[in-house]
Amino acid sequence: MRMRKASLAFVVLISSIFSARSLSAQAVSGTIVGNITDPTGSMVSNAQIALVLTGQSTVYSTVTNESGNFTEPNLPPGIYTLTITAPSFKKEVRDNVVIDTNTTTRVDITMSAGATTETITVSSAPALLQTDSADISTNIGQRQIADLPLTSGNSFQSLLNTVPGMAPVVFNNSQFFNANNDLSVNANGQSSYVNLYQIEGIDDDQRTGIHIILVPPAAAIASVDITTNNFEAEFGRAVGTVVNVTLKSGTNNFHGSVFQNMENNGVNARNYFATGSNGRLVYNYTGASIGGPVLKNKLFFFGDFLRVSDHEETTFNTNIPYYNVVGNSLNLSGYSGQVYDPNTGDAVLV
Repeated sequence: MRMRKASLAFVVLISSIFSARSLSAQAVSGTIVGNITDPTGSMVSNAQIALVLTGQSTVYSTVTNESGNFTEPNLPPGIYTLTITAPSFKKEVRDNVVIDTNTTTRVDITMSAGATTETITVSSAPALLQTDSADISTNIGQRQIADLPLTSGNSFQSLLNTVPGMAPVVFNNSQFFNANNDLSVNANGQSSYVNLYQIEGIDDDQRTGIHIILVPPAAAIASVDITTNNFEAEFGRAVGTVVNVTLKSGTNNFHGSVFQNMENNGVNARNYFATGSNGRLVYNYTGASIGGPVLKNKLFFFGDFLRVSDHEETTFNTNIPYYNVVGNSLNLSGYSGQVYDPNTGDAVLV
């Protein structure tokens, strides 16, 4: 049997990020919280907090309250530089502060007395325990997506195998019913039908709940957040896992990629039960992406293109009637096995 499958996915993301505060929900953004104190442990109020998103130079600002606490919600996921200034204290700078989707990052700082012209910079810090939210989640970033091998049609869903509590992902149903190569996974023993997939906080599930609508290519993904327990209220429909995909956005520099993955019958093993030559197979997974600035430090764009072409001949086993039972005659005298009526299941004497 000859099967032909050709699918074309075109995803274009244009994101406009201004210096004003983002209005995104926590499901598609992150939050940073912290407490600012002096060397004696007293709270520092009205300290100026500034966060600069690396690559875009977008600035998010806030101040500490009378208890020395600060909160900055609705931050786009990414790597930030955190700067704290207050009268009579040295400027404190923290580089490489990572903000992940649906995650609260805590940074507590003790300021040192001195002139505001003096600066203390910490270029890296150890990962902090998640203490400000109760959900159990795993974040897969761009580095992991780029470095880890993607199986099953180069799908990002194969990375779910690295998350604790996940059964190995599998391809379910035929290519006709599952043309976008969606993979199925069971989280913590729950049915795959009770998972929730989102792209930028928008539901990506089909109405049947069996498959997702769009599987974005890895080249377009900035991060994947997988929550497996203690979901927030906005994920009330989920029982198994919540998978939220954040797409890439442009930066102040142009960047892009071109990729192709090819598979053909010349390098594939022959089906063990096939008596003839290896069937024809030509599979191409081709795409490109590009992003950059429209207005530097203010407006950015990102777009990607993906085309999957699959021409395949497959070998399968089936049953065919003997020559003496074809037509109007039903001669089973030469058949030694037991025959059953397909309508009733009763044995037939021959």
